[in-house]
Amino acid sequence: MVGILFTSFLILLLLGVPIAFAIGLGALVPIVLQGNLPLSIVVSRMFGGIDSFPLMAIPFFVLTGTLAGACNLTDRIAALAGFMVGRMRAGLAHVNIVASMLFGGVTGSAVADAAATGSMMIPAMKSQGYPAGYSAAVTAASSVIGSIIPPSTLMIVYGFLTGVSTGRLFLGGVIPGILVGLALMLVAHIQAVRLGIGHDHDDRPRTFATFWSIAKDSGPAMLVPVVIIGGIVGGFFTPTEAGVVAVVTILLIGALIYRSFTWASLREAFLSAGYTTAMVMMILAASTVFANLLTRARFQSTLIDLLSAVSPIAEVQMLLIILALLFLTLFIDATAVLIMFAAPLAAVCATLGYDPVHSGIVIVVTCLIGGVTPPVGTLLFIAAGIARISIGEASRAILPFVLALLAVNVLIMLIPFLVTWLPRLAFG
Repeated sequence: MVGILFTSFLILLLLGVPIAFAIGLGALVPIVLQGNLPLSIVVSRMFGGIDSFPLMAIPFFVLTGTLAGACNLTDRIAALAGFMVGRMRAGLAHVNIVASMLFGGVTGSAVADAAATGSMMIPAMKSQGYPAGYSAAVTAASSVIGSIIPPSTLMIVYGFLTGVSTGRLFLGGVIPGILVGLALMLVAHIQAVRLGIGHDHDDRPRTFATFWSIAKDSGPAMLVPVVIIGGIVGGFFTPTEAGVVAVVTILLIGALIYRSFTWASLREAFLSAGYTTAMVMMILAASTVFANLLTRARFQSTLIDLLSAVSPIAEVQMLLIILALLFLTLFIDATAVLIMFAAPLAAVCATLGYDPVHSGIVIVVTCLIGGVTPPVGTLLFIAAGIARISIGEASRAILPFVLALLAVNVLIMLIPFLVTWLPRLAFG
């Protein structure tokens, strides 16, 4: 069954069938050919796959991201990031990365981060003499942080599919997200020196008065992650309810403090959130059928046997899983890969003795890295489109940043403490 499943899916993908339909139709083929399962399982699994209270958090966090863009939070966050790191070599590149770290704590979406931060930072970097490829690479790589630092829509999906606590996954992503940001800043500096660029810097005086002025403007935006994480850790609401709280918080900030909402911007924000949510839910519904067939075919047992045959060392087996996921994300959208393989891989990692939160963060980060690798890297396509360059030019510039992302992911794989310390501190 597994061979037919993957073959039919890949053929549909090569024919240009949209990813959600390719997954769903690919799962339908072995059911029809083998005839040992009723066709009704497709419909029941698709609806059952999205009929979940935890998944209700996704549209709310997506809406939080679109509302943040509608009230120009990106500009205010970038101003704070500029004050923090703007005087360093390749200052705008560092501002881009730090802004992604801050903005990711508001939206929880790598795609929203790439679009919002890229629209502002890429033109600014190009005007200061940064190569377009370098600017796009920094933006695409740093947007990965948007789905690592909590909140994270991908972690909500992973938690739902595997039964791992979303709150623990959120906190487990804090230190890895910071490490990713620091690694990207190091690479951005090295590349700037190598290319002889990045002599710009923020000339604003580093005085308390300047800081206070920026903090008053950007401070309300930073309330969103504080409210979300504080509420979840404190037990005041669930991650799903946190999505609703985030939307209400951003609406109040935009309407009462910044007063930057218009009816047109609100309409656009709600429509954009609806489109994105529909796309994610269609992929999730179809992928639920795909994953169910993998489970029925005992795919995880086959994978465990294969990994054991290669090496008995758990770390080597986990590294092979990372490489396999990266290979899949070269051709399949990273979100779809996560949804299709989250449950089987979680079972495999548990068999290898990995903490479920630790393995979950490693798998999510791996799929996110796939978002910046050609030829199907969604984040790289967004950044290249904003920079108005070919995907080939962006691909050449992204390689050092991809290596940095991989290095951090291997580090957190080898040192579980980096992931598990905060969840255990908060939840015991």
